[in-house]
Amino acid sequence: MPRREQLLEAAAQLFADHGFHAVGIDDIGAAAGISGPGVYRHFASKGALLESLCDRAMTRMLDGARSIVAGQDDPYSALESLVALHVTFGLEQRALIAVWIREVRSLSEDVRRSLRRRMREYEQLWHGVLTPLREDLERGEVFVVVGSTLAMLNGTAFTAPAVPAERHEALLRKMALAALLTRRTPVRR
Repeated sequence: MPRREQLLEAAAQLFADHGFHAVGIDDIGAAAGISGPGVYRHFASKGALLESLCDRAMTRMLDGARSIVAGQDDPYSALESLVALHVTFGLEQRALIAVWIREVRSLSEDVRRSLRRRMREYEQLWHGVLTPLREDLERGEVFVVVGSTLAMLNGTAFTAPAVPAERHEALLRKMALAALLTRRTPVRR
C-alpha cells in the first residue's frame, strides 16, 4: 500500500479513536511506520490530512450516487443501490464516517462550505429517487425521511457489531428501506 494511503488510514483510525485535536503528527507517523516529520512529505499539515479524509469520503459517496442515479431507470432499484452504497461504505469505513461526523468542525470554513454543498447534492440524488416512490410525502417530508435515514446509517460508525458482518449489512439495508418506504398511517377520526 502506498505510504500516502497508509497515512490516511492511520489518521482516520487515530482521529476516530482519540479525536483530531488529541492526535499529533508523530502519532500518525508512528502508526504508519514513519517519523512524524516524514508525514510532511505527503501532507502539508494535520489539517490537510483531515481535509483529504473528508474529501475522499464525500467524493466516493457522491460519485457512487451519481453513477447509480445515471444508470438506473427504476427508482426502486436505484434506491436499493443507494442504500447498498451507503451501508457498505459505512461498514467498510467506520473510522472515516466517525471522523466525518465528529471532526468536520475542525476544517476551515471554506472546506466545510464545499463539503456541505457536495453533501446537499448527495442528498438531492436520494430525494430525486425517493420522491416518485413516496408520492404520499410532501417535499419537506422527503428531506426529513432521507436525512433521518442517512443519520441512522451513519450511526453505525459508533456501534460495535453484535452480529456477523453479512447479517449486519443485510439488517441495515432492510432497516433503511423500511424507513424510506413505510407509508404514513392514515389519521383516524
